[in-house]
Amino acid sequence: MYNSTEITVHQLNELRQENAKIQIIDVREDTERDHAYIKGTIHMKLSEIANRFTELDKEKNIFVMCHTGTRSQAVCKWLKAQGYQHCVNVLGGIDAWAALIDRNIRRY
Repeated sequence: MYNSTEITVHQLNELRQENAKIQIIDVREDTERDHAYIKGTIHMKLSEIANRFTELDKEKNIFVMCHTGTRSQAVCKWLKAQGYQHCVNVLGGIDAWAALIDRNIRRY
């Protein structure tokens, strides 16, 4: 279990290589995801979180990402208020992932 409230894209990439089934939630809008996404992530738009959060496994880490980390930080705070204590904000979001991990992902 990852015990910090934030994670860098490098750390997340290492965890993902160890366990491809970790929960990575992408809270961006459809139009943003059409531009760029990480294969295997769960798309749950910010506007859907309140209706869909029970789909997430409360006993596992939930890594939340958006474009740069602002929306995902708010989602983590909200999820923790709902009892999802293992929520982790991905610092820099998809933009950092595209710049530092997978340069084949289009930046926007």
